Amino acid sequence: MRNKRKEFSVLKWIIFPLNSVVLAGIVAYFNVTVFGYRDGLPYTAIVCLIGVFSILINKYTESDNRDLAKAAFVFEIILTGALIVNAVYSVSVQRKMSVARMAETNQKETITEIGKLRGSRTQREALQKIDKQTSAQSIFANVEDVLFWIMAGELALYGLSAFSLFAIAKLVEDDRSEPAADEFPVEIDTQNRLPVKRPNLTPKTTTRGDIVDDTHSQQKTTQAGLRVLRETLKLIAFENPPGHFKVDLKPDLNPEYLIIRHMESNRGDEATTHSVRSKLSILDDALKMSPPAFRERLEKFLAENGFEI
Repeated sequence: MRNKRKEFSVLKWIIFPLNSVVLAGIVAYFNVTVFGYRDGLPYTAIVCLIGVFSILINKYTESDNRDLAKAAFVFEIILTGALIVNAVYSVSVQRKMSVARMAETNQKETITEIGKLRGSRTQREALQKIDKQTSAQSIFANVEDVLFWIMAGELALYGLSAFSLFAIAKLVEDDRSEPAADEFPVEIDTQNRLPVKRPNLTPKTTTRGDIVDDTHSQQKTTQAGLRVLRETLKLIAFENPPGHFKVDLKPDLNPEYLIIRHMESNRGDEATTHSVRSKLSILDDALKMSPPAFRERLEKFLAENGFEI
């Protein structure tokens, strides 16, 4: 087996967690600043839960269950996107509220200065020239519903991703672990290769010619199935470059199983990247099944045994 290079395997535990921590921290800081510790605690707990979960699912992006790995990657993108939307909108609201507070402070200072002027008429004329400022509370009241629904959407995405990943990890994996009757077996059970005993109703003398005919018939079936198997592997290799497949019967004289190997050339030298051992019943399936069905079954068999299909 070839050890796969795990590009980005170290950096992903630095970059993605850092993204989640920073984004969740921005949202949590906003909620605590606006609502206070007691009222902002539920919002802070929700965003921290989502941030921690988005960090933990990084582990499953390298799972051997490729469906689980793909789902984890997709949900990582979705949850990070949700945190980005929440953080950007929270920062935007906080900036508007800060500007409103600064305007309120300046207005109070201006009113104080006007109060020092002589004459009530002069003071009234000066007050009329002051523009009415929007308070920080008014700004927050206008966007409170939007912030709530963003938080509700994040919580819904968290629930969807958590249960979806659990279902893929458990249900799909359990289905794959149950051996199907027509699935290619990896281990060899030579007892299944023994001829079925039938009642000997009539005495029959076995001649050397009978043995030769049976052996010849079995060899023809094996070679025909082997030819179909190799043709199917050629099609799979053509659509999954680089490399090609080789199939060998073992032992050579009286085959009991076969080896499928994936080969790659490196400057003229061939090397085996993946290999798997299978029963000879795969050759019977190659002859009995339709070409598309056999190819689909074969691709699934190879993928489950580590081949990059």
